[in-house]
Amino acid sequence: MCCIGTTHNQIDEYSKKRHEQISEAVQTSIQAIVQETQKTQEQLLQDANLRSNTIEQDYKVKLQVMVEELDASKAQALAQLEKDLNQRQEDILAVARKRIDELNEQANQLKMGVLKEAQAQANAKMESITDQVASLSAEDAQHRLQSTTTTVITTKAASTGETHVAGATAIIPGKTTIETTTNQAEIHKKH
Repeated sequence: MCCIGTTHNQIDEYSKKRHEQISEAVQTSIQAIVQETQKTQEQLLQDANLRSNTIEQDYKVKLQVMVEELDASKAQALAQLEKDLNQRQEDILAVARKRIDELNEQANQLKMGVLKEAQAQANAKMESITDQVASLSAEDAQHRLQSTTTTVITTKAASTGETHVAGATAIIPGKTTIETTTNQAEIHKKH
């Protein structure tokens, strides 16, 4: 029985040893799988980073192209807007100039009307003054053609008068002077 116990022990030890060997082999295989998995994951990560960088670079290039296209489109739209605004500005200024010219024309016509009216009034006054001057000239000529006599009568007299009022006596001296002079005026004739 002793042999049976030893055999049993040997089987146990063998079993244990074999179990340990299997465990070590499994552990080594697991470690190899883990290492291989890690390498695969690292390779995958490197590939992902490489592809990501490629995509990012492509995106940057495409974005730059799109930005340039948008900038060109924007510049073209702004140029067209500026052209349209300039045209509208010219139209507004042309309308304003036309309105100002029309207003100036109306003002000039009104001023000319006032000037003509003032000139007509001045001409009428001038005619009136001319008529008056002609009339006065005719009268003056008529007076100059006749002899002119001026008579100034001077009389020297003195009187003393008394006025009697009940209870009062007063003497009021008075003097009246009249002179007479005859002058012959020159006769002027107009040639």
